[in-house]
Amino acid sequence: MTHVVTESCIRCKYTDCVTVCPVDCFHEGSNFLAIDPVECIDCALCVPECPVDAIFLDTNLPEGQEEYLEINERLAAHWPVIIQKKPALPDAEKWGKVQNKRRYLDEGKAAAEAPMPKPPLPLEEYKRTPEFDADSIPQGLRHDHRTKAGIWGRIVLLDGGLRYCLDDGSRQSWLLTPEREAWIPPDVPHHVEMVGPVRFYVSFWR
Repeated sequence: MTHVVTESCIRCKYTDCVTVCPVDCFHEGSNFLAIDPVECIDCALCVPECPVDAIFLDTNLPEGQEEYLEINERLAAHWPVIIQKKPALPDAEKWGKVQNKRRYLDEGKAAAEAPMPKPPLPLEEYKRTPEFDADSIPQGLRHDHRTKAGIWGRIVLLDGGLRYCLDDGSRQSWLLTPEREAWIPPDVPHHVEMVGPVRFYVSFWR
C-alpha cells in the first residue's frame, strides 16, 4: 500500500507534509507534490498535516481520484525529492477551494514517457508462470534479471498495478495495469516493483 497526493494539491503545493515524513518519498513538481509508492512506508504522518486534505491511502481514495495513484507513481519517478518545507504557491488559499483542477497539473518532463518495447515479428507463446500476488511474487522478479537471447517475456496484470523497470542504464520505467501489459525484450536487464495489491503472470514467447 501507499499514500497518494490527490487533486486538491494542484496549484497549492503546501509542503507541511514533507517536514513530518520520515523517508524521502515526496517529490516536487512546479505546482504539485507526488509520493513515491516504493519509498512510502504508510506511516500516515503526512495526512493530517495537509491544509487542503489532499493525501489519502491508496485503498481509500475518494471517488474520481483513482487516477492519482498512477499519476503519483509516474511523476515521482522523474521529479526531484523534496525534504524541506517551502512556501506554498501564490493564491494557494484560493486554489485550495477549487474543484476539478486536473487540467492545471503541470507534469513537466514527466509527461513525455518513452514507448514500451514491442516485438518486431509475430511470436508464439510457449510457456507461462502461475499467477502471482503480493505474497507469492518471486524475489527474483524484483531484482535485476533477464530473459535469454531470442526469448520475449510478457507481463500480464489481472488486478492492481506493477512497475516494470529497465536496468540497462536508461532508467526507463512504466506503470502496468490490467489495461496495459508489457513486453520484455530478450537479454535486457529489468525488474518489477510493487505499487500495491497485485495479481499477474508472465508468459514467454519465441
